[in-house]
Amino acid sequence: MSDFPDENELWADGLPEDADEAVDDPTDDDLDELDGPPVEFRRGRRSRFPFAMTPQWVLLMTELSHPAFRLYCLMLAHVSSERDDQLVWPHQKTLAKMMGYSRKASVPPLVKLLVKLELVEVEEKRYGHNNSRRRNVYTVHEEPPAHWKGWASLKEFYAAEKAERKAARAAEQKAAAAATKAATKARKSPGSASQGQDAPASPEHGKSGEAAPAGRSHGEPGASAAPPAAPAAKKARKKAPAKKAGKAGVRMTREQAAAVATVEAAWPAELAALLPKYRPDVIRDAVLEAMDFGRSAEQLVERVQRRWSLHGYADALLPGGKGIGSPVGVAVGLVRPSTDCPDPMCEDGTTLHMNDACPKCEQRRIDRKADHRAGRVPDQRTDRGPAPKWWTCEGPDCEKPGKGERPADGLCSTCREEMKAATERLAAKFAAEDAERQRRADVQWQELLEEAYAEQDAREERAAEERAAAAERERQRAADAAESERIREELLREHPELAQYAQARS
Repeated sequence: MSDFPDENELWADGLPEDADEAVDDPTDDDLDELDGPPVEFRRGRRSRFPFAMTPQWVLLMTELSHPAFRLYCLMLAHVSSERDDQLVWPHQKTLAKMMGYSRKASVPPLVKLLVKLELVEVEEKRYGHNNSRRRNVYTVHEEPPAHWKGWASLKEFYAAEKAERKAARAAEQKAAAAATKAATKARKSPGSASQGQDAPASPEHGKSGEAAPAGRSHGEPGASAAPPAAPAAKKARKKAPAKKAGKAGVRMTREQAAAVATVEAAWPAELAALLPKYRPDVIRDAVLEAMDFGRSAEQLVERVQRRWSLHGYADALLPGGKGIGSPVGVAVGLVRPSTDCPDPMCEDGTTLHMNDACPKCEQRRIDRKADHRAGRVPDQRTDRGPAPKWWTCEGPDCEKPGKGERPADGLCSTCREEMKAATERLAAKFAAEDAERQRRADVQWQELLEEAYAEQDAREERAAEERAAAAERERQRAADAAESERIREELLREHPELAQYAQARS
C-alpha cells in the first residue's frame, strides 16, 4: 500500500483552481511576474538527499518532451563531480528501470532527441576480449550550444513576456485611438448625422428580427444617404470566403484555387489517367482540410509523392498487381491529414520543424510491439489465428525483438552481422599471426641452413689441411729413407770392409 494519500481523499472538495483577484489599476510593479497575485510558490521540505541541479534554460526548452527531460536529469545526476569530466556511462536497461519502463527500447528515442537538441553527446566505446563488448559514454552539457537563441533563465522569459504584452497593449491603444479618430472625423463630415442615425440593421439583426435603432424616418430630409451603404455591405459579405469552399458551396479564393491546382498537378501520371475529367468536390475538400491543418501546397505535394510509394499504390499498378479500385479514394488518401498521431506537427512519423522521427509515433510503435510480445492483441485479431511468435535477441547488450521463428543462433540480423564481422576480424588476426610465425620460422630455418653450410665448409677445409699435412709427412719420410740409402751406399763404396760387417749384422 502506498504511503501517500489517495487522490480521491486529497481532493474530495474539488481541485483548487487559480482565481484572479481584483486589482485596482495594476502596474508592472504590482503584478507577481505576469498575471498578478493568483499563483505563489513557497519552499517546502528541504531535501536531505542528493539532488541534481538542472539549468533553467533546459527547463524552458519547448522542444524537449517531458520523458526526455527526466532522462536528462537522470544523466545529470550520474555525473561525478569528483572526476569533473561530465561523463556518465549507465546502461540503458538501468535508465529504463529508473524511468518506469519495462524495456530499455524506450530509452533510445529519448536519447536521440537529447542528441538532436545538443544536450547530450554519445560516444560508443568497446572493451572486453577482442573488443567484443560495447558501452555508451554520455557527455551531459550544462551550457547551451553556441547557436542556441532561447531563454536562458526565468528572468529573461518574464522580461520577454512583459515586453510582448506591453507591445500588444500599445498596439491596442493605437488601434482604439485610430478608430476614435476615424469615428470623430466621420461625425464631422457632411451627411454623417443621417448616416449614423438611419443606418440599416445589420444582417444579424435582420435575421433575428430585431428592430432598427430609433432615429429619423426615411421620409425625413437627410435620410437618403443611408441606402447606398447596404450594397457595399452585401458586396463585402459576398466576398467573404469559407474555410471549406467545396462544402459551403462558395467559390474558392485565388490562393485556395492555386493551392488545389498545385496539388492536382502533382498526381502521379498513372493516377491522373484514372481520375475523372471533372474535379470531384471530395478531393477539393480534402486538399483544403489538409491546408487547414497548417500544411502548405508544397508540403502536400511531398506528402502525395511519399505516400504514393509508401502505401503501395505504385506497386498495385504494376503488371500482376492488385490494381486500384477507387482512384478518387486513393487521391483523398494521399492528401488527407493523418489521424494516427496527436501531434499536429507530425507528418507520417516525421516531425516537420525538427526533420526527425516523431517521438510520440516512436513510443506508440514501441508500446504496440510490447503489447504483441505480451500477447495483448486487439480482439479482432482472434479471428485471424494466434498472434505471431516474438523472441528476444540473445546478443551481448542487445534485447532487440524479433518476429517469427527464433533463429538457431538466437541473434538478430544486426548482432549476426556484428558477430560475422567480429569473426572475420578475428580470423584475419589469426591469419596474420600465422603468417608472422611462418615468416619467423622460415628466417630461423634459413639461418640454420647457413650455419650448417658454414660448418660443412669448415670441416672440408680442415680435412683438406689434414690430407695435405699427411702427404707432406709421407713425402718427408720417403725423402729421409732415400737419403739414408744414399749415405749407406756411399759409405760402402768408400769402405768395402764394412760390407762384410753389414752382412753379418743383417
